[in-house]
Amino acid sequence: MPHINELILLARPVQATDSLIIEAPEGTRRLAATAFKGETGERGFTGAKGDQGEQGATGQQGDQGPPGTASGIRETATVTTGIIANLNWETGKFSMATSFELLQVVLSSAARIRLYNSAANRDADVGRSVFQAPTQGMGLILDINAVSVLSQSLDPHAHGSNMEAVPSDTIYYTITNNGAPAVITVAFTFLRKEH
Repeated sequence: MPHINELILLARPVQATDSLIIEAPEGTRRLAATAFKGETGERGFTGAKGDQGEQGATGQQGDQGPPGTASGIRETATVTTGIIANLNWETGKFSMATSFELLQVVLSSAARIRLYNSAANRDADVGRSVFQAPTQGMGLILDINAVSVLSQSLDPHAHGSNMEAVPSDTIYYTITNNGAPAVITVAFTFLRKEH
């Protein structure tokens, strides 16, 4: 039996079928190769991190929704004229809202009330008879001729806006007296749609 120093060196990892022979004074021993564990190999290098992909384009912005009610609470705006003779009128302006939804109009006495979205449109329509239809697109918001019913609940509601070059909460009116000379007060109940 060959001595351990006479064994041929293996040029490959030790396998379970290989044997190791050791000679000792008490005899020869054969050890299975599985009794020997090789050294742990070195850990491999971590691979390089790939480049980050490009960021996608920003999506298009959606359309703007319709304007909501600014307060959701009913408000009242009031106009009080000077003394107006029968069948005469007064023109003027008052503060209400830049855009609004008109719910009710209450007059103190018989009168015709017209509201407009600009001073120019009011003035262009001042002489129109109650029996004549308004010109389309003339900026007329409301035209009520109250003779006996002085509280007018609007259904459908009237919607209006100030359409001057620089919008404001100013609304323009013409009030015509339908009775004896009087100071006429008109109260408008509305919902504010735009400040």
